[in-house]
Amino acid sequence: MASANPEKTRWMRGPSTPLRGALLGLLLERPGHGGDLANRLAARLGETWRVDTNDVYRLLEQLEKTGLAVSRDEPKRNNNRRTHLVYYPTEETSEALTLWMETLLPREPVRLGLQAKLSVAREQDAHRLLVALRAYERECLMLAQLVSPADGRGRSWAALCMDCTRDAVYAQLEVEINWATHTRQRINEFLERSL
Repeated sequence: MASANPEKTRWMRGPSTPLRGALLGLLLERPGHGGDLANRLAARLGETWRVDTNDVYRLLEQLEKTGLAVSRDEPKRNNNRRTHLVYYPTEETSEALTLWMETLLPREPVRLGLQAKLSVAREQDAHRLLVALRAYERECLMLAQLVSPADGRGRSWAALCMDCTRDAVYAQLEVEINWATHTRQRINEFLERSL
């Protein structure tokens, strides 16, 4: 990997870096307004990523400030009297995406709210923890059903990449489900012993 100018990599800092990088890739595929890009991003990343249109607009503004995107006020397709901002790649977008692809991003720290609650829970909080763990487990199970692994035979490059992304998300959800189940079992066993 070539050493990068720190000014050119500033946009790759912070927890939204994966979304900014993915937005660059989408812009290179074709320009779009914030809502369009948010929908395309959600379709690519899947249901487990909570892609908010307002966040996408904020990220696009950040990319524009760093010179990696440019916006133009253009008429809406079905209504020439109204306009919206359409974002386009710049001459630097492709190089930035390549640099992002080459850069090993640090693993995000685990900051699950349930783990923070567990770290300071009192015994009288056991029931509330069990309810929260069960709700988290259900949410993970629901998300896992949405991204269940495909047959593994991507028929195009984009399909292969999306299948691999779904596999990674599914594996992470399986780990979370197992953790929540095991933690609930341990709490229940403790409560039974202390009766």
